[in-house]
Amino acid sequence: MIQVGLRYTVEGSYLHNDMQMSPTLMTSEHRPLHVPISDDDNYLGFGCSLQLALSAGELRLTSPDPHVQPWLDYRHLTHPFDTERLRKAIRLAMRLTAHPALQALLRDRVSPTDADLAADQALDDWLRHNIGTSHHVSGTCKMGPAADPMAVVDQYGRVHGLDNLRIADASIMPDCIRANTNATTIMIGERIADFMRQGR
Repeated sequence: MIQVGLRYTVEGSYLHNDMQMSPTLMTSEHRPLHVPISDDDNYLGFGCSLQLALSAGELRLTSPDPHVQPWLDYRHLTHPFDTERLRKAIRLAMRLTAHPALQALLRDRVSPTDADLAADQALDDWLRHNIGTSHHVSGTCKMGPAADPMAVVDQYGRVHGLDNLRIADASIMPDCIRANTNATTIMIGERIADFMRQGR
């Protein structure tokens, strides 16, 4: 059931294909932590995933020890257009789930509540308390010349200032792609493997 969904451009958005909407199996790892499930039945959720956020987070190392987790601040919804697009997506999801074809599958709406949907500010507050990553975190290791103090790797994935170390994953993407990151990450790995074979 989670392989079928809607991919579209949010009304009023200048970013093409910036939203995915799909059913979510609530007994899977996709269930929000604050939604308790008390038995083993299957529960259906409906997720809206912003595919090109304009908000940018920050990742900082906290220790030279690679076993120590870094400090990560996602800064979700710090750009107003992200909030606007997600708000519109949630309202569209409410209209879709109210359709008679889906009503036979749905029993109750747990969240957002009617009060959460009553006004844009209430829905914005609900969004800030319920947002997640979609597991598409990327763009944390900027690609650029060694003269750029923010650049981590060159165009071949080689880490500046270190010998024999390359990065070949979603962290070197300049931005999050508007799709699942798996296939693109595989392509990055294959391309950098080609560079290595070529001695570049």
